[in-house]
Amino acid sequence: MVPVSIPHPDKFPPSLKKLTLIGSHVSWQEMSIIGSLPKLEVLKIKDNFFSGPRWETCEGGFLHLKFLKLSHLDLQEWIATADDFPSLERLVLNGCFDLAEIPSAIGDICTLQAIEVYRSSKSPVDSARQIEESQRSWGNDELKLFIYPHFQEDTSF
Repeated sequence: MVPVSIPHPDKFPPSLKKLTLIGSHVSWQEMSIIGSLPKLEVLKIKDNFFSGPRWETCEGGFLHLKFLKLSHLDLQEWIATADDFPSLERLVLNGCFDLAEIPSAIGDICTLQAIEVYRSSKSPVDSARQIEESQRSWGNDELKLFIYPHFQEDTSF
């Protein structure tokens, strides 16, 4: 298999707002290129486009990202802070069976409105519930948590 890499950010249209990446097995280190796209609001990563056990996000990226969907990835460890996704409103996990947990700092994102977990292992579900509980203890009853044990395709974005 020929190694695939992501082009420099200036190779993408400057007004790009939505991006879906499917099945190329690119290293998670290259995600910082996607994070630097200045107007990106919707990002869907499917079928191991990024491959590997660990993703550590970088502060200063994803400034306008509102929707993040991670679907059918071999990701095991995700390290992130609230500063890594300052505008995130909705997080969707689908078929992330190897993921140990959703980073607890995701719950510190003040714009976060919903977390949806579809057909994933118990660990991401448990961490999503902990994030919801933490938000409620801070008086935020606005965060919605949706857990679906069976596949359901999201078509709202």
